[in-house]
Order: sequence, then structure tokens, then C-alpha cells
Amino acid sequence: MELATYAERYRDFYAPAFAVRVGGSDLMRDLNIAVPQIEVDMVLGAASRFSFTVCDCYSEKLHAFKTGRGQDLLKVLTFGAETQIYMGYGDAKSTPIALNGIITEITTNFPEGGSPELAVAGYDSGFPMTMGKNSRTWTKTKDSDAAAEIASFNNLNSTIDPTTESHAQIEQNQENDWEFLKKLADRNHYELFVDERKVLHFGHPNDKAGAIVRLVYGQGLLSFKPEANLAGQISRVEIYGWNPKTKEKILGVATTGEESGLTGKSAGQFLNNFVRDASKRPTLRLRQPVFTQAEANQRAKAALNEKAKQFLTGEGETIGLPEIRPDRNVALDGLGAPFSKTYYIQQATHKIDASGYRTRFKVKETGL
Repeated sequence: MELATYAERYRDFYAPAFAVRVGGSDLMRDLNIAVPQIEVDMVLGAASRFSFTVCDCYSEKLHAFKTGRGQDLLKVLTFGAETQIYMGYGDAKSTPIALNGIITEITTNFPEGGSPELAVAGYDSGFPMTMGKNSRTWTKTKDSDAAAEIASFNNLNSTIDPTTESHAQIEQNQENDWEFLKKLADRNHYELFVDERKVLHFGHPNDKAGAIVRLVYGQGLLSFKPEANLAGQISRVEIYGWNPKTKEKILGVATTGEESGLTGKSAGQFLNNFVRDASKRPTLRLRQPVFTQAEANQRAKAALNEKAKQFLTGEGETIGLPEIRPDRNVALDGLGAPFSKTYYIQQATHKIDASGYRTRFKVKETGL
């Protein structure tokens, strides 16, 4: 979609607006609390984070933090309080939701001069999965079935792409649920995150979809810093395992050109240009507990993709666009060949303060 379409939707990006709802109450409109700035940091493979500042809330007379309606502010901003962040333009009541989470951090400062402020932060609804350690065992189960069970245990709806291999045993050993799911996601080349609707996503990266927006350098795209680096790259992965039934070795292979969402040339293809001898090309060889040929091939492809997506990375900044989120694609133009292309978004940070609304983002790509 062109930026002009969003400009029409958001009235030329005038009047940035946001809302913070805690325990069902809008801090600014229901409780008359001043919130001068807010930031939401969304990222793949980890819990997304929000933070905001509360000012003009300390009563020198009562020596307490109060809402504009005289309530005890720290009884509103309690640990674990459900929080929704909305960011956009125009009427704050109609801005899209950016994050749904809970408060996990409260900081203040009592300065020598001036009034104390509160800094409040928290994480999305996946945060409880990062706490504690669990041990579970599944037999004759797919990774996707284990992921669905853990999502349900943590009271999350889920969107899960089925995995193909049924494992004789899957073991979670003294790991928190997030660490365990991330391990399963990595070995299947899946992405893991919880979205703004409290839905856990465990599935293929959305790196083949169309771009959510086209940004042109100097016309919406304020800055972009790409880096293509062959250091540490490979052109082949070999996974070694053992089939206990046939008593035979298993070799799973993935080679350059099989990378997910590949456009242009991959790092492995660039390497092959000057390492002509196939036997000498950079190869990643791993021994892993794989027991079928299909599982070995899947692990090899996952390892190839993990390396490949470190080849072309970049950081950019644009005017505030709520639609820029992880697991989406953005088309960047006006950068000259070969950097004018579509990129997969790994991280997006949205911030509204006195300077306006800006969105910073990080991307990763397998080809240039």
C-alpha cells in the first residue's frame, strides 16, 4: 500500500494520539492523569514491552501520588494490572490497539528541584510464560501440539502452523515456557510472538507476503541503515543423526537457494561465486538428536535460514505508522540498487512524545 493511502486515512499524519487503559480505565480521560510520552517496542521471539511517563501526579501536601480525581495512583498502577496501549492519529478513542499486556515495573525519582514523576513499564500477555521453570514430557507428539498445549495452559488463544514430524519424545527440562517454545520454534524455522489481541503465534515467518506499505527515502522514510555482511555465512548445512530402527546414519542437507523468502542472491550464492570448489565451500555440520530423514532435512533448513537471515540487516525510521509491526513486510524505495526492495520486519518501536509520532524498525533478509 502506498503511503498516500495512509496519509488519507490518518489526515496527513497530523495530531498524533494515544490512549493508555489500565484496569479498564483511560488514564488521561477517565482519571485525569497527565501522560506526556509513551513507547511500545514489539519484537519477534521475545515479549514486547511498553513504557510511559506520568507527570504532575505528586501531592506535596499529602506526600503521595494521586490521580486528577484524588485516587491513590499507585493503587491504579499496580503490578500485574492489565494494560492496553492505543496509538495512532486523530481521536484517541478510535486509534488502533498497539499492545495488550501487564505492568511489571514502576520507577520514580524525588529530585532536589521539581516534582517527582513515575515511569511505568510492562510486557505483553506472553510475559507470564517467561517466569518460573517447568518440566514436561510428551510422547509421540508433534512440536505444534506441544505448543498448543502450552498456549492453552497460559490462557492464550493461539495461531499455530502444524509441524510435520511426530517425535518419540519431546522434553521440557527446567525451562520456562517461553524458552521452551522458542527452542521448538527455532528448530522448525518458525517465529514466536504474542500479538496485540493476546494471541500466541507459532508458525512460519510471514516473509513471502506483500508489503504493508511502500516507503520512499525522503518521502516518509526518514532514514535507513542497511548492512550486508558475509562474515559467518555458509552455503550448506549438514545435520547428522541416527535411525535406531534401521541402525543407519542419517544425513540431512540444505543448500543455498532454499532460504525462506529469498529475493535477489543469498549469502551462500555470493560465497559460491568465489569458492568454486564445492568441497571447500563453507558448510555448517551439526550432530543433533534426529531419528528420521524428514526431521534431519527440516533441521538443516532451519539452521540454513537462521544463518541466512543474518546476512542482510537494517535499521530505519519513518513517520509514525501503526501498521509497521513484526512479522510483516515493508517495501523501501529510493535507496538505489540493490537496497531498494521488500524487507521482513523483525522489530518495531513506536514512540509518541512532544516531538510527534515516530516509528523505528529493524529488518532482516536472506538475499540482496
